[in-house]
Amino acid sequence: MNENEVPGQGPDQQPAQQPRQPQQPAPPAHQPWGQSPYGPAVSQSPYGQSPYGAYGQPASQQNPYGGQPGYGMPSRRPGIIPLTPLALGDLLSGSFAAIRRNAAAVLGTALIVALIEIVVSVFATNVLFDATYSIILMEEGGQDPFLGDPLTNPVFGQLFGSIALLFLGALLAALAGIIANGVLAVVVLRSAAGLKTSLGQAWKLTGRQIWSLMGLALVYLVAGAIVFVLFIGVFVGLVIAAVSEDGGMAALMGILLFVLTVASVVVSVWLYIKLVLAAAASAVELKGPFKAMGRSWSLTRGHWWRTLGIILLVAVIVGVIASIITTPLSMIGGVFAPLDPTTSMEEMMDSTRWWTLLSVAVSSLVNALALVYSSCLIALLYIDYRIRHESFDLDLAAAAEQAGAGDDERFSTVRDVQAATGTDQLVPGRHPSGPSTPAGASGPAGH
Repeated sequence: MNENEVPGQGPDQQPAQQPRQPQQPAPPAHQPWGQSPYGPAVSQSPYGQSPYGAYGQPASQQNPYGGQPGYGMPSRRPGIIPLTPLALGDLLSGSFAAIRRNAAAVLGTALIVALIEIVVSVFATNVLFDATYSIILMEEGGQDPFLGDPLTNPVFGQLFGSIALLFLGALLAALAGIIANGVLAVVVLRSAAGLKTSLGQAWKLTGRQIWSLMGLALVYLVAGAIVFVLFIGVFVGLVIAAVSEDGGMAALMGILLFVLTVASVVVSVWLYIKLVLAAAASAVELKGPFKAMGRSWSLTRGHWWRTLGIILLVAVIVGVIASIITTPLSMIGGVFAPLDPTTSMEEMMDSTRWWTLLSVAVSSLVNALALVYSSCLIALLYIDYRIRHESFDLDLAAAAEQAGAGDDERFSTVRDVQAATGTDQLVPGRHPSGPSTPAGASGPAGH
């Protein structure tokens, strides 16, 4: 016997089989989406643990179903968007879905904004027509209204007053637009979790932040006023130099005016994109004006060009649609204007007045509708960047679970959830302590 042979085992015999290891049990046939059969994926959220997986986890974490975390599995969609980083199509379709599923809140907000602009603009336009008609009558009577006659002072008071009212209407519309951005951000976030919001509910949930939104508008107004004063100062200097026939000074002021114009446009666009999410951050996260601006600044970091491209695209689409609606109205007004030579000036002015007032009212309404669509898209950008940076999909999924919202197929009608306890005050992401992820955490690389 060879010394290396084992007793009782010939050279042609097979070695004894090792005991079989117990097989790992197979996953259940109907495992809920997002749950691991080998143990739940625990994700912290201000609403509790979320069983829907953790998009935004480090790439080193293994996915029991294979593939990269967050990929290779169906995305959860309890509301108007999938709970993943949003593509352009998701942003555009989600904005329409938010309007369709919360028509009372969105269109009611648009009507409030439109009414503010319509009332002020129509009144100012009417006063402007009265002043213009008075000046025309003075000229027809042989009186020059520009010679400083005291009788013409009330007329010019009406004229300049109407211009001031138009400017005031524009400011009020801008203020209402910023407030609408905040209100609709709350509506869109609730829609992303499958919750429907009424008009009164939307304004009630945003009511405590109305003053902060007005403060944000005031900051923008002061910044715009500073730029306007600079323009006026340079322009006055240019006029004085031209009157004094100082060619060198006029050339210098002209160069300064050109540089100031270009610089103000570039800086204004850059700041607008950096601060475009401030109203949404203020309304959702209960932040003051300056903290909301800082929040927008951080969320748009690394996404400036993407944000600019999306907003420009939406502005072009909205502008084309608005032109399709308002241009025919202006053309109809010109066609039906009285062209008979025997028509009196009063009849012509009255006809032009009514068509102009109608055009102003329709334009204000169209602008308000364009505003609410843009506001919904900006709110979705806010959600998108929070998903990319903070795994905000966990907050939305936990809010949907609390509300009882089920998954929604891409082209089906969402099941609006209203009956769940506590959902009337539920705003995903509204927790004063800050984002649900620890400081320094971020979403997946490449987003």
